[in-house]
Amino acid sequence: MKNLNEAFVHLNVGLPDDVERLKAAGYYKEAMARIDEYLAEDWTETQNSPRSQGLEMPEYEQPANPVPHGVDALRDALLVQKEIMCRLPQEYCWNEAQAVARMQGLVRDFTVEEFRQLVHEGRVDWRFVEGEKHYLDRFAETLIATRADLAARQLDPPAPAALARERRRRIHDQMEREGQASARITLKTSVGMSDEAFAAALAKAKAEGRESVHVRAWLPIPAECLAQSEIELQSFTEQPGRIADANAPQRTVCWEADLTENRRFGVQYRYKTTAVYADPLDFVPAPEQPTFDTEEQAPHIVFTPYLRALAAQLTEGITDPAEKAKRIYDYVTLNVRYHYQPAYFVQDCLPDRCARNRRGDCGIMALTFITLCRLVGIPARWQSGLSVSPTGVGCHDWAMFYIAPKGWMYADCSFGASMARQGEEELRRHYFGSLDTGRMVANRAFEAPFDPPMYGFRSDPYDNQSGECEVDGVGLYGDALDTRKELVDFEDL
Repeated sequence: MKNLNEAFVHLNVGLPDDVERLKAAGYYKEAMARIDEYLAEDWTETQNSPRSQGLEMPEYEQPANPVPHGVDALRDALLVQKEIMCRLPQEYCWNEAQAVARMQGLVRDFTVEEFRQLVHEGRVDWRFVEGEKHYLDRFAETLIATRADLAARQLDPPAPAALARERRRRIHDQMEREGQASARITLKTSVGMSDEAFAAALAKAKAEGRESVHVRAWLPIPAECLAQSEIELQSFTEQPGRIADANAPQRTVCWEADLTENRRFGVQYRYKTTAVYADPLDFVPAPEQPTFDTEEQAPHIVFTPYLRALAAQLTEGITDPAEKAKRIYDYVTLNVRYHYQPAYFVQDCLPDRCARNRRGDCGIMALTFITLCRLVGIPARWQSGLSVSPTGVGCHDWAMFYIAPKGWMYADCSFGASMARQGEEELRRHYFGSLDTGRMVANRAFEAPFDPPMYGFRSDPYDNQSGECEVDGVGLYGDALDTRKELVDFEDL
């Protein structure tokens, strides 16, 4: 069975000109129909042969076409791009009138003119959908999170963020003073289908003569790493079929079942997390540095001409690898504005777009840092899972980089950029080298397969923070996929 997620490595192959133009204009239905025609095309029939000209085939044996069904890499790219265009309208779901009405329901005295100015300034992400401008589903959350003037006009403002900043300062002070800080965290997570998606899947199964739907579900769980220990998988909603190895690049627990009624799959786990303080500029780097984790990794960690030029400008005249990493961290945290993003599934070359547009979320900032580090010879890796505090839990991504003789250290560019916006320079510097105790590490590689593998398109083919579900071989995404996270206990040690 073909693992569709492996096709993403060819995402950057590109599209035929007509499909590319249709996609750019947002004519997704027409573009997807054209892709179907390309995938069905027999090059032996349509390209350079007498038959393609409407002539009778000569009697001599015809030469074998070496690629009768096209180039495999392009076919993979077309499969992925078709699925991307199927999902894009759900990501960009508001027209202008709807977007303005949404903001007016959140922000006092918000106007159409104000919205258009924010779009002009590049503060609102948009795409054409069937020829009309549509705006990102979470554009309003981005504006309120990153514009203090809009946040001050909220009709229903949240609790102040001062407590979270105070906690970060306290952890920073403890780590600087004692060298580390620890916490013991208990979480409960689950994944399943929405009732509507299950009803549709069951109806389809019965129409095909089956009485149940075959479901496979994966949830991320804590992986063994330097920051995590004493991992306990305390309970499951039902016995899983497979628990991935403790050091799997994307560690999961997996269930497989035939369902006649909808149900969820869940796990409760506890672990100890330890954050060690590190200052990358507080030691002398070794004269010889390693070369592992410095390569490209398509389709996103790629050394484009723009990123090459940026890396060269940032590190010109600098030989110390720690200083190079600091320059890259400064570039990202001081220049890239936080924006909620469409699903990574529908995007291409994330670091290049981030560097050009100067906006991204935690994962895109981490990938940009990783790619620029690798460009200048600094080993860098992905790490992700959850961000946890005594008040809640959410998805989060960050980066690791390696400088001998110290070894692996961390860079959380998203938290660093947040601290820069708030004028907290000491805390911005903290996240260059160090993290905090509010982490759950499940993933230590970007675009890694599950164990056992998922064959249908994942909701996120690169990262796994919330879980995935495959129904009769088809991966779920959007409203059909229901994932939940609950903080059970957070104990500072």
